[in-house]
This record gives sequence, structure tokens and C-alpha cells, in this order.
Amino acid sequence: MRVVRSLVAGALIAGAASVFAAMGAGSAGAVAVTPLPGGVQVDLSPADTAFVAQNNVGRVVAGLPHPSAASFGQALDAAADVSVQVPNGRVTFTVYGPLNELSGTMLALQ
Repeated sequence: MRVVRSLVAGALIAGAASVFAAMGAGSAGAVAVTPLPGGVQVDLSPADTAFVAQNNVGRVVAGLPHPSAASFGQALDAAADVSVQVPNGRVTFTVYGPLNELSGTMLALQ
């Protein structure tokens, strides 16, 4: 049962790109999702970055029962908090790997 929960949570983390894309759909600064070999890159717009920071989206992700969830959620909130302090600040992240062994990078950009 624990393996199933980890796989489901991994799918949710990997599916974060879809959630962010849906958040930005229809807006001028929609989220950019770029497929990469073995993963995906997600570029949040400044508006979406502000949404993530204001609503502590990373805290919700950190609560998922997956080994990568805590570090991903903490990094997402930290990057969003730094990015919203500068004009047009935004967050970009990559997610790689099979659902049970996700890895990636997170950047706060200006």
C-alpha cells in the first residue's frame, strides 16, 4: 500500500506542470511547459509565481506522501517568496525521472 501511495504522490508532483498550466490558461503570461528528455520544465509567469507565494502552494505539495514532496514543496515556496520581491520575478523548475525517484532543479529568476 505504501508503494501505491508513493507512486500516486509522485504522479501528483510530476503532474504539477499540468496544474500550473491550467492556472495560467487564458492569461497573457500563461505558464510555459516544455518537455525534456526524461522530464519536463515548467516556467511560471510572474502572476503565477505570486499566486504560489501568496497561497503557499509548496506547503500543500510538501504534505504529499512521497520522498520528493517535502523538498520540492519547500523549494517551491522559497523560490516563489524570493521571486515576488523583485519586479517580474518568476520561478522555473524541472522534474526528471520515474515517479518513485523524481529529481530536478528549481530557480528563482528576475
